[in-house]
Parts: sequence; structure tokens; C-alpha cells
Amino acid sequence: MIAVSVLAAIIAAVYETAIVGLRTASADDQRESLRVQLVRAVDLLTREAQLTSHVDHAQDQRFQLDADLDGNGTTENNINYQVTGGQFQRTYNGTTVTLVSNLSALDFDYVDLTGAAMSTPVGSGSRDDIRILQITMTAATGAESVSLTAAAYLGNNS
Repeated sequence: MIAVSVLAAIIAAVYETAIVGLRTASADDQRESLRVQLVRAVDLLTREAQLTSHVDHAQDQRFQLDADLDGNGTTENNINYQVTGGQFQRTYNGTTVTLVSNLSALDFDYVDLTGAAMSTPVGSGSRDDIRILQITMTAATGAESVSLTAAAYLGNNS
């Protein structure tokens, strides 16, 4: 009887350890998925920002640009990045793609040619003076939260 009780206690301990391990692995997977979404979104935005020929909108949570995305000499207009319903989205040519789900914070900050911070929204007469787009994003799901900060150097002043 004592041996059965000891064996049951050992099995219960092993089971509890396995459950804790699975929960930790699940949380790690969620955190990594959020990190990958953020990195991919920022990578796309920074690549397109480098090709910018004109800035249409420069706000705290919206950035819209014109750029020659495919290098064919023709400018693609109104490439829009913004938050809608907690999702970071890119809209171009009537197609909206969600880049990051569960976005809990987004902030675009702008720096001009002299290195000075620009107040938002940036007025139409000053938008083409933007040299750097600073991006801060946080995504969260459950208890997991991931933040990413990056800078994109705009091609409109190169």
C-alpha cells in the first residue's frame, strides 16, 4: 500500500511537471509568433520607406507613401500603413493585408533632414522633409507581449 502511494505521488509530480513544461512551450510559441509578425511587418515597411518618392500622410498611427516598388520607373501611389481594430494593416491598390494581429500599441515618429523631431500630424508642406520614420510596435496575446522598435530611412531625400 505504501509503495502504491509513493508511486502515485511520483506519477502526479511527473504529470504536473509535464503540464508546466507544455504551458511554457506554448507561451514561448505565442511570443515567437508575435515577434515574427512584428519583424516581417517592420521589414516590409522599412524596405518600402527606402523607396519613398513622396509622403502622403504622416501621423502617429498612419503612414502613407508613394514609391516605385518594382523598380520599373513608375511610382505606385497611396501605399498605406495603419492600425484598424487592433490590426496593423497595409493597403495598396484596393487590397488590404493584415501584417500584425493583436497590436496593442503603435507609434510613428518622424525626424527631418536636420535630425529634429517633427510634430504629428506632419503638415503637407513638411512631409517631404521627413528623413527618418521611427516605428514602435507592441503586440499582445494572452499574457504574452512583444515590442519592437526600428527606424526606416526614407528615400525621398537621398
